Amino acid sequence: MGEGNRFWRMATRRRLNRRQVITYGGAAGAGLAAMALAGCGSKSGGTQQKGGANPQNQPKRGGSLVLPLNFQQGFDPHVTTVSQTSTYGYFYQNLVRTNPRTYDVEPEIAQKWETPSPTEMVFTIAPNVAWQNRPPANGRPLKVDDIIFSYNRAKTNDPRFIYKSALASVDKMEATSANTLKLTLKSPNAYQLGNLTVAGLKILAPEVVEAAKGNFGEAATAVGTGAFVLQSREIGVGSTMVRNPSYWKPGLPYLDRIDGRVFLDSGPEFAAFTAGQIDKDVVPGDQSSDVETKQKDKYNLDWNGDQAGYLLIANTKRKPFDDPRVTRALRLVVDHQEYKTAWAAPWFGRGRYASIFPAALESWDLTEDEYSKYLEWKSPKDDAVKEAVSLLTAAGFTKDKPFKFTIAGVISDYNTASRTLLQAQFKRLGQGLVAPEIQGFEEAAFTPLRSSGNFDYYAAGNSPGGIQPDDWFSDVYQTGGSRNYGKMSDPKLDQMIANQRTLLDEAQRKKAIREIIIYMIDTSPYTFQAGVFDLNASKKNVMATPPEGKSFKWSEHYELVWRNS
Repeated sequence: MGEGNRFWRMATRRRLNRRQVITYGGAAGAGLAAMALAGCGSKSGGTQQKGGANPQNQPKRGGSLVLPLNFQQGFDPHVTTVSQTSTYGYFYQNLVRTNPRTYDVEPEIAQKWETPSPTEMVFTIAPNVAWQNRPPANGRPLKVDDIIFSYNRAKTNDPRFIYKSALASVDKMEATSANTLKLTLKSPNAYQLGNLTVAGLKILAPEVVEAAKGNFGEAATAVGTGAFVLQSREIGVGSTMVRNPSYWKPGLPYLDRIDGRVFLDSGPEFAAFTAGQIDKDVVPGDQSSDVETKQKDKYNLDWNGDQAGYLLIANTKRKPFDDPRVTRALRLVVDHQEYKTAWAAPWFGRGRYASIFPAALESWDLTEDEYSKYLEWKSPKDDAVKEAVSLLTAAGFTKDKPFKFTIAGVISDYNTASRTLLQAQFKRLGQGLVAPEIQGFEEAAFTPLRSSGNFDYYAAGNSPGGIQPDDWFSDVYQTGGSRNYGKMSDPKLDQMIANQRTLLDEAQRKKAIREIIIYMIDTSPYTFQAGVFDLNASKKNVMATPPEGKSFKWSEHYELVWRNS
């Protein structure tokens, strides 16, 4: 027992800030703080918390919330994008979950876990976990085999199942008793516990999957173990969730009801918030400074390092994107400073330089000053443009025969703005050698297009659904990663990624990750537009809401949200 416990203690050791957890969860949050085992992530140093619950207040039961919430895809968590499946925690649950302020791993369906050896994880299921009392599960107790079924399904060798990388290290799953799950790993992996918190690894009942017959399109198909029951959903209009009357966690949830309203743009959405029609919102970037300075006493305010990454991805399986000269040149003609000021700031609130990680992982990334010394981020862009022109010329492109391709992405206000900005940068800084077109898709249409590799180049959000460096390495950058949509493949990078997983000491792991970042700056066909920070605002009488981004939600934690009036 000693060797295994030592491995996992070191691999998951982080400080737990009790004040933050109490602010987040009230009385229930304090209880979770006592149980929590520290995770691998760390809340970005660029965030701050303002307002929130008063520790002197006790959570009150009752009341409702109205939230901006768009269930625009089906309710199958194993195949839908993070922007959707991260909103499914109201009614589905993971084996374990992430604390949204400290990024520590917390109990969820699993009450506790033990590590007999570095390759063994034993989870004890919490007592009385039951499916919601609606067909076809009809309130039956959850079984360990339900978890095994869900994980095997998520590992399906099909491009639609985009979270399989989170389970790549798992060699064997078995129910060792009626309430005990044992996972055996192929080799020690410092991140595997945190991998189980990934938004797409929610647990489903086999009979629910069977009844859906591949189509989770209706609210009635969303049958989970979570705190709220999805009562209705009307695409493009809204949704209604009500308290699960037989929820297995005593005293939770606090709220009776959550109503979702659909907004297609951030302007009307925030106008509805300021008019008192919705209870929480992400402040539009161009209004965040005004709200923070002039309206700080009116709302609970909370900066969030966004968990989503806004990437530029070349499809390396299409010519000439298989030519490193071309992908390197395209990276060099991206003006990241302009992305910060003309895109991140007005659409989100704040931006930072980034290359492979979102703002939520700022503490694992290079500093902005360090980035500014590399050619891609160096200002002015003269040297980068000169190098890009040389590379593109060597690859055979001229002003008379420029490089023509299409930049694809999702139709939304900030994503459309990003594509438009990128097209302008490519044309301006590409010195006539780059002539891209842009094309937008509704998210439901873009998801299969991206998964099948049916694109040239895309500028859009991407997230593995977890908050660890290795979530990004294994899902987005490693050969065969389930969200490595451009199919980049680099054996040296794969080995560097594999090596850092075995490092128990966080300082050693950070050093190894820094080496990976620097290597990828020189070699990767992908890059980030910018890391972004969002300002959350909620009404003063709405307590314990988690900080969230535009496309990543901590929906499972709304069981702890309450109203004090």
